[in-house]
Amino acid sequence: MNQFATMPAADAGAALYSSELSAADFREISELVRSMVGIQLTEAKQGLVKSRLQKRLRRLGMTQFSQYVAFIKTAEGAGEVEELISAISTNVTAFNREPHHFEHFRENVIPLLAKKIHSREPVRIWSAGCSNGSEPYTIACAVLDAIPNAGDHDFHILATDIDKYSLATGKQGIYTEEMVSKMPSEKAKSWFQKTDQGYEVHPKARKLVSFKTLNLMTSWPIKRKYDAIFCRNVMIYFCAEDQARIISQFANHLYPGAFLYIGHSERVLGPAAEKFVSAGATTYQYDPKKVST
Repeated sequence: MNQFATMPAADAGAALYSSELSAADFREISELVRSMVGIQLTEAKQGLVKSRLQKRLRRLGMTQFSQYVAFIKTAEGAGEVEELISAISTNVTAFNREPHHFEHFRENVIPLLAKKIHSREPVRIWSAGCSNGSEPYTIACAVLDAIPNAGDHDFHILATDIDKYSLATGKQGIYTEEMVSKMPSEKAKSWFQKTDQGYEVHPKARKLVSFKTLNLMTSWPIKRKYDAIFCRNVMIYFCAEDQARIISQFANHLYPGAFLYIGHSERVLGPAAEKFVSAGATTYQYDPKKVST
């Protein structure tokens, strides 16, 4: 989940479903989204929410947002909550997005990972809010460029998101030529194979990545520590309290000296912030022994 995308133009017949989204209905939807996934929908997002959910109204044969709000409160509408979250959190991402992070990762982190592999130590990387898989696959390709046999070792990239449709795209691992063109070099692009459906991620890269559903606002069924965590353009939609809590949890899941990459509009907050040292633009290294002065 990275950031809100621009909605495509409404399709034909949308005028039949042009019911206004009342302030009361918007407030109830906002409160549900906030409680479920932490995303804060301000009044400025009311038009976006309306346009996003009109498709769901049409799919359900409804003409009023009040019907929709009433439906998601029922036992029968429990499954629709997942569709609601998916519609609201539709993401924008790209391969090699915010390239300075991947440059830092290639230059400073991969050599450390290579040493761990040589010592037969496990390597773990987490892409939290992985969207359609472009982020974890960019990581995987960067690793394979430097360590072609990484898949032969205990090397694993966890990719998590709340949106089932984005995760399905990641698991399928097929992208457009335009998306793949964002990769930083021809060497990186070599980890894709042209097919009738598009450009498919090479099996060696797919082997490194596993996709799982995870809501950052709930308890995490994660026990391991990680050598690097990418969580970019996710926390920007959370309140400061939730951001601080998530940063604290990330700290608990990082090895000493490991790195945290966050979005260009984000920063580390809360009590755990003093345990992170700036290592570049929105790049932080975890130092649990650091004492604030």
